[in-house]
Amino acid sequence: MRIYKAGNNAGVTLLEMLIVVTIIAIVAGVSVPAVTAGLSGVRLQSAAGSVASFMTSSMNRVDRHEQAAAIVVSPGENSIAVFTSASGEKPERTLSLPQGIRIEGDAPRRYLFLPGGTVPGMTVVLRSEKGSERSIRVDPVTGIPQIQRVAANQ
Repeated sequence: MRIYKAGNNAGVTLLEMLIVVTIIAIVAGVSVPAVTAGLSGVRLQSAAGSVASFMTSSMNRVDRHEQAAAIVVSPGENSIAVFTSASGEKPERTLSLPQGIRIEGDAPRRYLFLPGGTVPGMTVVLRSEKGSERSIRVDPVTGIPQIQRVAANQ
């Protein structure tokens, strides 16, 4: 019969360590897809808010400076730019979307804003790498951008 002393039994066996590592790997494997999907949704919502803010500030700038401006939505460059007569060929301001967020569409679209004029009805649809979509629509009556979730195609 063996008698173990307290000092001889200290430590962790290899089998115990493997079990702990396996449990940690299973928990990480289950939680990582949920976390990345959540981050993709947050990135898409943040980009939609940036686009709405960019449109609002551009419309306000047209009214404040009483200078016409054109907003160019470029899906190929994945950006939105504002051109004025003062800026000429170069955009006055540009909003580039973050990695993983794309503007839907093929060809660039141009919208003209005139001081004191009505706001053109415009819609920009953003898509995340996970397939979620958000629509930023400027209401032509109020001139306020509205962000809406786009239902998935069935």
